[in-house]
Amino acid sequence: MYNSAGPGVCFGSVCYKIELDISSIPPVNMNMKMKMISLNKPPAVFFALKPLLFVLCALLMARVASADSEPGPPQWEQTGWGGGGYFYAAAFHPSREGVIYLAGDVAGVYKTEDYGRNWRMINKGLVNYGVFSLAVDPSNPDTVFAVTDGGLCKSTDAGEHWVFLSQTGPNELNMRSKKKKTIRSVAVDPSDGNIVYASTPYGQVFKSIDGGESWTEKYRTPVAGVDEGRLRLQYGKADGNYYAGMWTNFSIPENVQPEHAVGFGMNFKGDGSSAPKSFSIFIKGKGFSYKSRNLNELFADEQVRDVVLRAADFSVDPEFAKKHPEAAAALPASPDWTKITRVDLSCVGNLPQNQHIASLSRYFIATTETTDGKVGSEEEPLLVTVKEFGNKSKPGKYGNLRLGDPTPGAIYTVTVSEKDPSRVMAATHEHGLILSKDRGETWEALSTPAPASGVVFDPQDPDVVYGTFFSQGLWKSTDAGQTWSRSTEGMTDNVSLLEVAVSPENSQDVFAIGATGWIGVFFRSSDAGKTWMNSSETKVDYVANPTLPQSGEVVDMSVITNISIDPSNPKNLFVSGNWRCSFSEDGGVTWEERVKGADISCVTDIQFVGEKTYVTAMDEGTLVSSDNGKTWKQLWPLKYEKNLSGHNWRVRVNRIDGVDRILSTVSPWDGKMPQSVVVSEDGGESFKVTNEGLPDYRISANTMWGRGYPRALAVDPHDPQIVYMGIDGDATKGKTGGGLFKSTDGGHSWEQLENQPGSRRMYYGLAVDPTDSQRIYWAGFGKKGGIYRSEDGGESWQRVFSKDAYLFNLMTTADGTVYAGGKQLYRSKDQGKSWQTVTKIKEKRSVVGIEVHPEDPDTIWISANVWSGDAKGFILKTADGGKTWEDITGDIPFNHPQILRFNPATQELWAGYVGLYKIKQKMDEK
Repeated sequence: MYNSAGPGVCFGSVCYKIELDISSIPPVNMNMKMKMISLNKPPAVFFALKPLLFVLCALLMARVASADSEPGPPQWEQTGWGGGGYFYAAAFHPSREGVIYLAGDVAGVYKTEDYGRNWRMINKGLVNYGVFSLAVDPSNPDTVFAVTDGGLCKSTDAGEHWVFLSQTGPNELNMRSKKKKTIRSVAVDPSDGNIVYASTPYGQVFKSIDGGESWTEKYRTPVAGVDEGRLRLQYGKADGNYYAGMWTNFSIPENVQPEHAVGFGMNFKGDGSSAPKSFSIFIKGKGFSYKSRNLNELFADEQVRDVVLRAADFSVDPEFAKKHPEAAAALPASPDWTKITRVDLSCVGNLPQNQHIASLSRYFIATTETTDGKVGSEEEPLLVTVKEFGNKSKPGKYGNLRLGDPTPGAIYTVTVSEKDPSRVMAATHEHGLILSKDRGETWEALSTPAPASGVVFDPQDPDVVYGTFFSQGLWKSTDAGQTWSRSTEGMTDNVSLLEVAVSPENSQDVFAIGATGWIGVFFRSSDAGKTWMNSSETKVDYVANPTLPQSGEVVDMSVITNISIDPSNPKNLFVSGNWRCSFSEDGGVTWEERVKGADISCVTDIQFVGEKTYVTAMDEGTLVSSDNGKTWKQLWPLKYEKNLSGHNWRVRVNRIDGVDRILSTVSPWDGKMPQSVVVSEDGGESFKVTNEGLPDYRISANTMWGRGYPRALAVDPHDPQIVYMGIDGDATKGKTGGGLFKSTDGGHSWEQLENQPGSRRMYYGLAVDPTDSQRIYWAGFGKKGGIYRSEDGGESWQRVFSKDAYLFNLMTTADGTVYAGGKQLYRSKDQGKSWQTVTKIKEKRSVVGIEVHPEDPDTIWISANVWSGDAKGFILKTADGGKTWEDITGDIPFNHPQILRFNPATQELWAGYVGLYKIKQKMDEK
């Protein structure tokens, strides 16, 4: 409280003493813009208040000085490269020259102010880092909408800060984006920025009349195939698995006695499809499991019927008998129906390619009589309902199964006419293009092909409309959508078109984008779509994006996802896409890559050796920087190679006689080497790819991400020829699986160790004790997870930590201290004999990144992560061995990195996963 003892204010005979409470005035900084009010004829009261205004100015300046002295949030620096990933959305600023927005599938939103020559990430306040559509507001130029996997976000300051529009999130209207289901899914009314339209991957169009604060559904795609009162089961085409099942708990009704029960059944309806390989019912209880005969013929029957199964239809479950041979041998041939506690409906077949649909209304027990006096017979038993199912039932499920009514297809794009904003159109999966003539209140389906991917009105004439229809090409209407003609002269036949755009300056200039497989395609027309020319090559910038440097100076664009036209200069075009985004200054005749700073890399490891920094990344390979991250050089792959291009996971470098010996682990996309090792003996000038001794198939059993990956790599600190590698995944019949592998020749050949830790499901959890290189630690995940220790170089193992079975990372320090990351950070200073929980993280997070200062073991950094794109992670630092922790997340554009590495030479902490960042660290004086 400030008490003004000096200047008072008097009006006539009445004087006032002013008390000012400045505690509520927020700190401001010197960038604050102050608006001055000019008064031509100031009233008398102005002169009376003049002393008070001087006091106010003094107080504000004091507050400015206070703000300048207060430390701000930790400031991170982007230090990676640009491109090399999938960018899905782009939009020019409506009026500010040079400003373009860009978005990608894992790294959020980017902004350039110089036509793409330099980009920076702008994710402050973004709810999720998966962004698949962007839209700007023509009437409020600094307003931007981003459609994320977590819902819609809005910025009113040109993307510098974002606000989550909570009603659009998964817990309310679920207006989220979805990869390959979202193309241009938000449109702002050009005459009224409060009116916003948004389409969804789930067949809806929503409208807001308050700038996105609240939304109303205006269209929902009609869906066929709904059976009211029944639960729909779709076996197949839900994911890549070849098996699927639904399970539910089961308890016998009180009015059924064991001696009268004669069977189990269900009310079932098939879809007339061909039979899957097998369809079986499993009935389970304490100490037993029975499997039915193959019931796959049920899918051919499209009539609703009660299916009654007797004892003869079941036998002891072979898998149960294998695991519990003595218990299985003692089971009777006929199940005890009254002791069933769980029922599974299991299907096996070519489910990734085929689907088999059924519906259920109930489970029942067949009985000859009930305790309330009802009587049946063996031939015609009473069917007593145990469990009822309806459209919205949610039993348990596993594998390739989708439960519930069919989901309508996506509405990929929504657009508003610039000349007549009452006209709104959307591109739907089922019904092609739909049109509203009353700002979204009513809709009609047009006579177009389906599915439709994109649609745009001619900016000068709302009756002229263009639509893209994936492989069915581009169509044009000149009568407001009533009739359509195909307009593809000059286009290749096998292209899938995603979007079309018309120049706001010249309606003759029309552009269309798409792809043929992985090759991007850009078409331009200078006669309003009558004929088309292909301009799909781009000049590569290997300084900004150093990946695949032997691909050539000019390359075909990869898949193009969005096209945006500069309103200030319509000859300027920008396209987002896979790997390399490109800019054109001549209306699409020529293109050049512009991605500097648009970092979308998924970094999996960082290592500092002398003046060099080595990095591995998913998809992109292994790279090195000799200038602390200012520029990068690709080591491998240098171009697409079948047995090399793919995910690089770990890098280990030993400097021997001044030459760097480099190892990295790889999971190629294609080829016959599902897991490989790259070895360079000359600092990356040449390299060899080997998989000698490694599994020659894709491991899938008990893996973290559906496939075994060589994520873990450790070199014996006393002998660089001895290397250990971890691949997650169990052995199966006739297959050796993953686990721990050892090389004694520097990584050129490998041997799977005969004895393995108790859990082979793992992430980064592998470390060698530098005080005794025979001591190895392994972190398992899930069932039998925890920390395993070997004292004999992997010949035998002992489980030394089981408090947390969900561990992601391990590291050992120079003195042999072990750290493990899971639900918390754990530490052992006695080779795993005892453990201390170092953190007390209350949020549901996973500690993945771990780093310890090499000269000050009390200084530790960790990252606490979520396993989604949600922006909910954080980075912590302790300088007192874990007694207290400081949040140093600050302004890092991606807040749950998986890799943390400290460079003592520069006193910088580096963080990597989606993107690569660094921050100076001031070390406390001890």
